[in-house]
Amino acid sequence: MSWQEPLVGVIVGFAVVSLYRHLRGLLGSAVSDTGASCHGCDDCDTETSAIQPDQSTTNPPPPQLPRVP
Repeated sequence: MSWQEPLVGVIVGFAVVSLYRHLRGLLGSAVSDTGASCHGCDDCDTETSAIQPDQSTTNPPPPQLPRVP
């Protein structure tokens, strides 16, 4: 075994750990977004229901270009 094989093993190991953390962050944030900001008090419900977005400040969606077949 030469010195290159353990070096490649370490690099691949770091890549696998990085990919795992990345995917866990993507999937974990999608699953836990609903309850992460709310800790169970009644204040969360009243704040979100009391504040309504102003229609004049919201941005309209971008125009859609026609598709050419």
